[in-house]
Amino acid sequence: MSPVTEDRQKVLDLLRKSDVPLTPQQVAGRVFGRTSDKRIREITGILNELKTCSHAFEFPPERRGRRVRFGHVPPADWLGARIMGMLREAGGRLTLGQVRKNLRKWENGYFDEAIGKLVKEERLFSLTLKCKYFLSSRPSPFDHLLQRQVSALREILERINRHRSGKLSLEGLKAFLNGAAVTGVPPPVQDSGQPSEALLGEWYRKDLPKRGGLSSIPVSWTWAHYESWCLSVNARPDLGRFQDFMRDLHRAGKIEFIPHSMTQELPAREAELSLRGQHGEVLYYWKWR
Repeated sequence: MSPVTEDRQKVLDLLRKSDVPLTPQQVAGRVFGRTSDKRIREITGILNELKTCSHAFEFPPERRGRRVRFGHVPPADWLGARIMGMLREAGGRLTLGQVRKNLRKWENGYFDEAIGKLVKEERLFSLTLKCKYFLSSRPSPFDHLLQRQVSALREILERINRHRSGKLSLEGLKAFLNGAAVTGVPPPVQDSGQPSEALLGEWYRKDLPKRGGLSSIPVSWTWAHYESWCLSVNARPDLGRFQDFMRDLHRAGKIEFIPHSMTQELPAREAELSLRGQHGEVLYYWKWR
């Protein structure tokens, strides 16, 4: 392999391994260990060659007056991956405003293209309620209800259940609205469900691959498993009992809670499901110790 070809391969390998686009000066420093004007010119030539054959892609300067940068994927694809990472960190749900707030100025120029590609590939889903949300999984029909509509359903069920022998639960109605088959009147709901460590471990293992290498799980995800489990054993989901169970495990040193960094814009329901710390912080995530 000639020195020129070898340098070209080193540059390409560096771009592929880098999580961020790099300037010619940064590439020169990492490939040659120095950033003389001669080396920067050589690297700029190599980067332009790679760009011509679509092995490298030009990114705008991070700030005005800085050099252009290069990456191994187009800017819109790079931004799409960053948005999906933001969603994973937030538990799979963010408002449009939350996403926009975390974008750098140059990224706004690629935002519509990045979102369009993610939606087309069905890696990203949108949901419009009082504001627009981006989700990492397809929303269910029930998800399209506003909070006031869910509250109205609770009031309707409470009134109807006074005159029924077999109680209807919100979870059962939710399953029906989401398309579950109805096979007659469900049996009366028994006592509230008490989860176990074994179940918690099973739910944790199911959710862990969706977190992209992170070890913490949103409490709301675990609650969703608990709700489904209660429905399957004809028990009543009890948020207080669920949260007490999680607190007991935390006191025993078996699990750890992690607060959310953007609690002010969390949906009301997700904030309600999360626990509270000693100073009022929203303990949105949990993991095994």
